[in-house]
Amino acid sequence: MESLQTAWFYAVWAVGSYLVGSLVFGDLICRVKGINIRKLGTGNPGTANVWRQVGPKYGVVVFLLDIVKGVVATLPLWFLDLPTWFITVAMLSLLVGQFFPVFFGFDGNTGMATMFGATAGLLPLGVAIAAPVAIGKFMITRNVGWAGGVFFATAWLAGGLLHWNPWAVGAAILGGLMVFGKTIAQYKWGRGGSVRGAPSEIAGTSDTDA
Repeated sequence: MESLQTAWFYAVWAVGSYLVGSLVFGDLICRVKGINIRKLGTGNPGTANVWRQVGPKYGVVVFLLDIVKGVVATLPLWFLDLPTWFITVAMLSLLVGQFFPVFFGFDGNTGMATMFGATAGLLPLGVAIAAPVAIGKFMITRNVGWAGGVFFATAWLAGGLLHWNPWAVGAAILGGLMVFGKTIAQYKWGRGGSVRGAPSEIAGTSDTDA
């Protein structure tokens, strides 16, 4: 009976993580204001595009809410001392929801901010170190893409040294690669046009979306 209850918990959490990921806050906030963010700028309903097209305060709200999504999906599992493989499943379910949200016609966004939060459930101490480093990088460069890359690299390195859990590091790297892969795919073949024509997410300018 206990194993059955555990299986149900895992199944419900995995589905719930997908549904949480499907909450595209950039889209929701802009719809409340009567704006179709998908027809503006890069068309990505993420932090940077909302910041540029709707306003900085709305971009900050989207950024924070997307981070919270990732934290909610994974960090409680770390506190419950559940196995790394299941935290990884929750992360993957979350990202699939972020990339292909059921509530928005399976048309999501790149998920960088969401993966920031999800990494907290895999390498919490690494994230605690990486966050101020990434913020400092952003304050200097005003480049979300570079700051995101610094965040992931710092979290992987510091988290690996402090937690000494290669599986968690591997899962965090997998999630980061999925985000960057989705970014490339979206702006090469999706709404952003060709890679050459998508200076934001691909070329690493200050336009990079989250």
